[in-house]
Amino acid sequence: MSGADPDALDSRAGGSGGSAAMDQAIDLARWALGKAASVWLTPQVVGSAIAVVLALLVAVRLRFGPRAWTRPLRSPAVRTDAAYAVFYVGGFYAFVIAGPAYRLLSGLVERHAPQLQLHLLSHLPIYAQFFAASIIMDGVLYWTHRWMHRSPWLWAFHSVHHSQRELTALSNFRFHAGDVFVRGLAQFVPGLLLGVPAYVWLPSVWIQVALDCLAHSGLGWSYGPLGAVIVSPGFHRVHHSADPGHYNTNYGMTYSFWDRLFGTASARPEPPSRYGVPGLQVPESFTRQLAFPFLFIAGAVGSRDPREGEP
Repeated sequence: MSGADPDALDSRAGGSGGSAAMDQAIDLARWALGKAASVWLTPQVVGSAIAVVLALLVAVRLRFGPRAWTRPLRSPAVRTDAAYAVFYVGGFYAFVIAGPAYRLLSGLVERHAPQLQLHLLSHLPIYAQFFAASIIMDGVLYWTHRWMHRSPWLWAFHSVHHSQRELTALSNFRFHAGDVFVRGLAQFVPGLLLGVPAYVWLPSVWIQVALDCLAHSGLGWSYGPLGAVIVSPGFHRVHHSADPGHYNTNYGMTYSFWDRLFGTASARPEPPSRYGVPGLQVPESFTRQLAFPFLFIAGAVGSRDPREGEP
């Protein structure tokens, strides 16, 4: 060792350190990819993607006819909605926001409030759990939706969804991440109380995604007698109407009977003459729309919601 070249020793030491750093980087990449796969390849994401594709195939073809696959994508608004679809169905939101938040909240409940895990529906047959959970959770969403139209702060986020002036099946995905987070948070505690296993609620998620895509398609379908229970495209497009006579109506997400039960069903079910929110200037860009609610709250953009204060 006494005759060893000090420069050679330094070179070997540096090489060893570089190799260790490279191994750590590879391990980190493997961990990140594994986490991503665990989100993007879950039955919820895969099933939702399949439901979305099937709903889009039906809705887009019927709405736009023979030129179904070229006409909608010519619109900047529709391309923005497509970016939202990739953001949510692609699993990015689940990986970056929803997944970590759910694990954090679940851990807090496990440590500090395990009594919330009551499993209220566990004694019921599977089909009864499915329908009960679907109806209860949709009821939570109905009232959360109404709250979003009443609260100026929540409306700042929800207004992004209503900024669309051209309804297509992809409009279902134009929701700000803050909007989606609030809805998920509203469902968290009821979900704990009900304690429905994944194999029961997953089909409900897939059905809801497909129905929501159709509801935002702009089609005039009423679903006939079933429309008294399920939100149809003809029913939901009234909720997006810019006509004052349609304001604050048809809040139902999956089930339309909530609006009839609580008096918010539209008494004017005719097709809207236009969509959007008059006076609200939301930029037609996915990234700029992410910043829009914060500028709205700060008073830098936007205007008073014309629906505010309506019965």
